[in-house]
Amino acid sequence: MKTMLPPDALLAFDALARTASFTAAADLLACTKSHISQSVKRLEAELATLLVLRTTRRVSLTEAGIRLAVHAAALREMLQQSRRDIEGLQATVEGPLRISATQAFGQTILAPILVEFSLQYPAIRLELDTDHRLKNPIADGIDFCLRSRTVGDENLVARHLGLSQKRIYASASYLAQAGRLDHPCDLMSHRVLLELHQEQEGSWLLECEGKIEQIELHSQFSIDSYASTASAVAAGFGVALLPAYIAEPLVSKGEIQEVLPGWQPAPYPFYLVYPYHHPLPKKYEAFIQFVVPRIQARLQNNLSKPLQ
Repeated sequence: MKTMLPPDALLAFDALARTASFTAAADLLACTKSHISQSVKRLEAELATLLVLRTTRRVSLTEAGIRLAVHAAALREMLQQSRRDIEGLQATVEGPLRISATQAFGQTILAPILVEFSLQYPAIRLELDTDHRLKNPIADGIDFCLRSRTVGDENLVARHLGLSQKRIYASASYLAQAGRLDHPCDLMSHRVLLELHQEQEGSWLLECEGKIEQIELHSQFSIDSYASTASAVAAGFGVALLPAYIAEPLVSKGEIQEVLPGWQPAPYPFYLVYPYHHPLPKKYEAFIQFVVPRIQARLQNNLSKPLQ
């Protein structure tokens, strides 16, 4: 099986064909005359034919050399065009961007921000993937992941966006018929909705002004979606922990309200995770500069201002 001709030798031959001088070819490629000479000899050995006629005054190509010079020039042009294409990609704000987020975060916080971003950068094609699976940007072909956990990989950047806070909510109709909630211990006598993964744990760890209460809970209803949990709370099923950014629209409409104000679990972080690049593509820079401060502001607002 014949091997591919060595590209570096072809580029050296192309320089010689263009300059008709070993010295000039070496100057063109910033290398030594011996490198040009050895490259030509390597090609002649590979092809078993003479490519260059050498005299004391000039260098000329044989018929085979003239034909090979066409292919060597095409290789040089292709490599130069590859560089121009990649540098152009780095310099322009265009092309596809794939973003992954949890369904709740994507729907409530990220999607409205991406609408603004898309209107400002119409040459970028956005794709938003929302599910519960923790994705690795490199393995899954994602440009940016927004998650409450990082992916342990030294090839990834994890930029801290802020903290999200969960609070305890119920509907007024439920509270009217279920009784008061004055202390976390009262939760044990109420209907409680748990996140599906919490069904295994069966407890909430709540804090208030340095006091900590771990409340053991049992529920007949567990849901794997914050949006569905919020709907069940608004429908009057019972009490649930919800991220403030999920509860905010329902609180504003009077469909649910915070209970046991001040008692809440520890806040949890959100990260923007993306593959390490140096330098960053321009579309990455544009996305980070536009999206990050808006997410940070939204998370800070929900963290610092209890919903009434």
